[in-house]
Parts: sequence; C-alpha cells; structure tokens
Amino acid sequence: MKKFLSLSLVALAAVPGAFAQEAFTVEGRYAGSDPYLYLQYPGAKGTYVKDSVAVRNGQFRFAGTIEGPVYASLSGKLKSRSMDDPNIQFFFLEPGKTTITAKENAFKEMAVAGGAVQADFNVVNKQKAPIKKQWEPFFKSLDSINKIDNFKAQEFKSGLKPYYADMEKIDMAYIDAHPGTYLSAFLLRGYSYSLPTEKLQAYFDQFSAAIKNGMAKGMGDELERRKIGVPGTEAYAFATSDINGQPFQLADYRGKYVLIDFWASWCLPCRKGNPHLKKLYAQYKEKGLEIIGVSDDDSKPEAWRKAVNDDGIGIWKHVLRGMDREKIMAGIYNPTDISKRFGIASLPTKVLIDPQGKIIGRFEGGDRDDAKMDAQLESLFGGK
Repeated sequence: MKKFLSLSLVALAAVPGAFAQEAFTVEGRYAGSDPYLYLQYPGAKGTYVKDSVAVRNGQFRFAGTIEGPVYASLSGKLKSRSMDDPNIQFFFLEPGKTTITAKENAFKEMAVAGGAVQADFNVVNKQKAPIKKQWEPFFKSLDSINKIDNFKAQEFKSGLKPYYADMEKIDMAYIDAHPGTYLSAFLLRGYSYSLPTEKLQAYFDQFSAAIKNGMAKGMGDELERRKIGVPGTEAYAFATSDINGQPFQLADYRGKYVLIDFWASWCLPCRKGNPHLKKLYAQYKEKGLEIIGVSDDDSKPEAWRKAVNDDGIGIWKHVLRGMDREKIMAGIYNPTDISKRFGIASLPTKVLIDPQGKIIGRFEGGDRDDAKMDAQLESLFGGK
C-alpha cells in the first residue's frame, strides 16, 4: 500500500490568516465546449474569490495568492446547483503549481497534481475508488427514486450504511495516522456530529490554532453546541405563535413535564415515530406529561399543517422553529430560532423538561433512543 505523504509541514499552513500571502498557479488542459472555466476558493479575511479564465486551444491558467491550503472548486458551465453536477469538482489549492486535466461533463474524473495535501487526498480517494465503483448502481437507483418520492428515497438510503462504514474506515485510518493535520480536519468534518464528545474533543485539541479557526472551526462549533440544551441546563423559555396562530409560551407549562419533539414533515424517522409519541401521550397525559412539536417547516407551513393532520398529532401543541435561512447563510445569530437555542443538529431530537423548567433528558435519532426515553418516562410516571 502506498504511504501517505507527510503533512507535518503543512499542518500550520492550514487556513487564511496563518501566514503571509503566497503565489499559486492552476493550469492544465480542458476538453470541452465551455469557453471559460471558473475557480472559486476562500480568500483572505473571510472573503471568497471567484475567478474566471478563457480556455484557449484547450489550455487554461489561473494565478493568484493564498495564505495556505484551501478547499477550492473548478467548474465549467453548470447544469444544476448541486455539488454532484458533472461540471464541477473540488480539490485542495495550495501555494505553488497545481496541474489539472479536465473534461466536459466528467469533472468528477479530473486529474489533479498539486501540493502535499492534494497528494494525500489523491491516495485516500484511490483507496475509496473500488467502494465507489461497487456502489455506483445503488446511487443511480437512489437518484431516480429521489426525484419521485422523498420518503422512498430515505428508506432506500438505509442500504447506504455498509458503504458509509467502509468509507469511514479509510478516513479514520488516515486521521489516526496523521493527527493534527489539515486533511485530517477536512475528513473529520463528516463525522463531527456522530463522534462521541470526548473523542471529538481529543481530535480537536490536536489541531493548531490556525486550523481550529479555519478548517476545524465546525468541530469547535459542534463542541460548543453540545453544551446547549443538555440535561442539567435551563430550557430556553420561548414565546411564539402556535399552528392556529394563537400566542404560545413555554413558561405556561411550568409545573408539568414537557417533551419537546423537534421534527419536520419531510423527515421520515420523525413521521415514523409519531405513533409511538401518540401512545406515550395517551399513557402519561393525565399524569402530567405534555408534548410540544417544534417543526423545521418554516418555509413550507402548508406541508407542516398537512403532516400534523395526516398523522393525527394535533392533540398536542405545535409551533415552527423560527428559522431564518438568510441569517443562517450569512452566519448571523438568530435569537428567536428555537432549535438553535436547544442545540439541535439532527431530526428527530426530543428534549424532556421537568416542572421547574430544567432539561432532564435528551433523545436523538429516530427510534435509536426510544428505549432510553421510555425508561425515563416510566421512572417518572410509573407503568400503565
């Protein structure tokens, strides 16, 4: 097996702000009808650079300056806004020369020769190539199903678990062999939400300050998020309007146990869990349990109302989370976003609050934590 290149020297040159500007070039050959190619990459001081050059006689050349390795994209004329578009591919742009060979409608197969980070990334991708080839028919089927029925596609995706497990083994082998490096930080981004807090913290502590503030910033944000809305903390006492347009205040539920269900109409595990929630509500309502649904359907309120009606869950109160996509995209904190105030990162998530307004339970991921939730409710209210 080919050894990975050492990244010890590039670990510090990880993010804008780490070093002074250094020159780079991206040049190569392109086979296609597009008269222009486009290079996009993070620039200095939080900027984002979008550059274009003309293709002449099948050749192109970009030039500029960066402060260290950055994750960039090269594209031609796009057919969609998807990252899976056949005319866009991502790579690591580093100081010095990067050479690329690309072809129209086949950017995902483009050859990239650049610095040490890209060289290691090429090795990782080469190890993953047989897995991707094996699962190619699956993805083609998934794509066609997804265009027809979102719920069927979610069911079908359960077959992806072996694929993701094989990919994870390759990524984690690299990460454990190259602690504290830029590429390790990049690969860890896909596992930040699923890793146990102690393990995630251990990985994060290995990075330099430059990487922590750049490529690994999402890991740091995730570690901070995990301190919000957890057992032992005070629940955010939100006030909003319910599904019927009536004023709603969580504070009005003091003196009762409240199970907040963070869900969405398009979330299959959420919808599948509603019969179980209805059973719990019938079992414990008279003993002091209330359920409040907080939905991610701010942009599709009609789908929200239909799901509440179709699933027969209008028996408890429902509100929207208060999501503002423009603020999210701009990185602006939204104090009225209920999900943010409870540190919600995935759906469904349920948060149990005691009569004094303190969080005493948190249950995440479909039916994964149902047994844990059921056991805690039974300990509070007793059996049937």
